Amino acid sequence: MLIDTACSLAFYCQRCGRIQLQDVPLFSGQKHFVMECGNCGHTMGEITWKPRKGLLLKTVCGACKGENHQQFTWRQLRRLRFEKLYCEHDHFELGYIGQWQDIAEFLDFNDAEYDSLHPNDGDRFLERQQTLLEALNRVHDLASSGELECPCGSSEISAAVRGEEIILECQSCGSYCILPAHNAENLQNLRPGMAAAFVWKPRSFLDVRGK
Repeated sequence: MLIDTACSLAFYCQRCGRIQLQDVPLFSGQKHFVMECGNCGHTMGEITWKPRKGLLLKTVCGACKGENHQQFTWRQLRRLRFEKLYCEHDHFELGYIGQWQDIAEFLDFNDAEYDSLHPNDGDRFLERQQTLLEALNRVHDLASSGELECPCGSSEISAAVRGEEIILECQSCGSYCILPAHNAENLQNLRPGMAAAFVWKPRSFLDVRGK
């Protein structure tokens, strides 16, 4: 039997939150190709074949915006059944690599498990994930445009996800800002020009909220 697939990849789109499962062809003659989200067209990952190195995978984390480079040798790919892909900077889950059937079974199991725990939720899980990712993207856009600044004057701000909230922390004075990311109304508060209205609190405020 001729095997024309090296492996399969499933990535969460870092823009809209959808997951897409796709085969990585072995004999297509293409040495470099891009995986794009079928829903919004966002680039989810770049794959490059190297004759002696195997498969090189480049991804960008939607949480920290860090660039990831992972390598799988030919021997690893032949033996690989299922493996999770994480951001090497903050351990944010990016997707999966392995055999199509194993990845598909894992995704089906996750869907069934969620449905059993939240029978009345419907598509709310996917909607929440999409809203959270979009909120993260908007926060990064505000930072890139120079709008994100702590009242102390520092623009050295880190962002982290907790539940359905984004926690901003000033690296200079330690102040925190908690941004809800539940729905479309919350996203409206993350538009350009809105960062000046963010409410910053001292560190003790977050410590109390986190207990």
